[in-house]
This record gives sequence, C-alpha cells and structure tokens, in this order.
Amino acid sequence: RTRRSILVFMNSVEKICSIFSTKNFKVSPLKGSVFGVQVTGPTLSSPVSNEIECHIQKLVTEARLVVFRDQGIVPGRRQVEISTWFGPLESTFYKHPRSPDPDVFRVSNDPVQGCTNVGRTGMHVDGSFQPSPFSHALYHIINCPSKGDTIFLPLKEFLDAIPADYRARLERLHMCSDRRHTSAKPIVYKHPITGQDTMCFHLGMIAGFIWDKGSTAER
Repeated sequence: RTRRSILVFMNSVEKICSIFSTKNFKVSPLKGSVFGVQVTGPTLSSPVSNEIECHIQKLVTEARLVVFRDQGIVPGRRQVEISTWFGPLESTFYKHPRSPDPDVFRVSNDPVQGCTNVGRTGMHVDGSFQPSPFSHALYHIINCPSKGDTIFLPLKEFLDAIPADYRARLERLHMCSDRRHTSAKPIVYKHPITGQDTMCFHLGMIAGFIWDKGSTAER
C-alpha cells in the first residue's frame, strides 16, 4: 500500500513540473525525494514581477516543498518581503544578534552564528505551540550541514499509507502543547486551502492528548 501511494504521488509531481515550468522558470522533481520540486531561473534576491510572485504562490500550494537553487545571499529584509507573499509574518522566536532582520530567525550549530539545538526535540509541524500551526515556513540555507538530515514528510501520503485502524485512532485525538498556547488541536484535520487531510503534532512538546474531544466520551 505504501508503494502504491508513493507511485501515485510521483506522477502528480511530474504533472506539477509540466504545469508550472516556463521558459525562464524551470520546475523539476527533487532528486532522491518522493515529493517536492526544485526551481531554477528566477533570482529572488531582486524584485520579481507580480506574475512570478503569483506563480510561486500557486506552485508552493501545489508542490508543498519547493527549493530554489543557486540564490546566493538573500538580504534579511528581502527574505521578509518574500515571506509576506504567503500572509502576515509570525515572529515568535529568539532574536539572535547576528540575524539580518528582527523577523528572521537565525539558526546555526555555532552559538556565535545563530540559535543552536533548534528543531531537535522530535518530528513536528512548525508552530504547533501557536493557536494554529504555521501556514508556511521559509528557509534561506547559507551552509548545508554534511551530517544530520532534515526530513520532510508528505502528511497526506503518510495518512493514506498507515493502517486504517491506526488512522482511525489518530482521528479521535487532539494534542495539547506544553508551551505557550496549550489549547487542544486535532491531530488530523482538513487543510484550509487544499482541503486535503493533514496533521498537527510535535513529538517533543506535548503536554497530553484528548480522546473524542467535544463528545460525551471525551477524556
């Protein structure tokens, strides 16, 4: 079942590449990945047309994981401008002295360069500690680490691949974060834009779970 799910998804990646590729905007599958695409052509450090901006917004919604290659150093203020293409910013993290902009969360394995030990508490959806998880996360990767992978998981395909009885249990659960906003959030829910099934969880920041929230069997 897992293999069938991945093959169907790979076909949709190829279709996305075909739909969104233009003469100066080439979209191709990410090598070695079962989802996501990479883009070559536009230079994001400089202003782009409204047409390109809208094209990127739609591509991100369809592909979910999009990598722009060979961008050089994108200034902090420009990173913030690009982020606003997808909605209002949520600056919830620590401000490192070397951050290029107050709204850019600078991360490193060197405390002089950025905040360390970030995202290592367990697999998670960014913003699970907020009233709603983050709609998008944008990364400007200056130096790629040679050890320690960051793994991105296509959540719809994950849900489609797991046994039905296990999925049914997940659909009955709400998660309560142990930081900031501790209100219960459903583990499985419909994405507000695509309508596809997705998830909210953080394996290292959970105070507890609620079964059958809102029903007479809630516990």
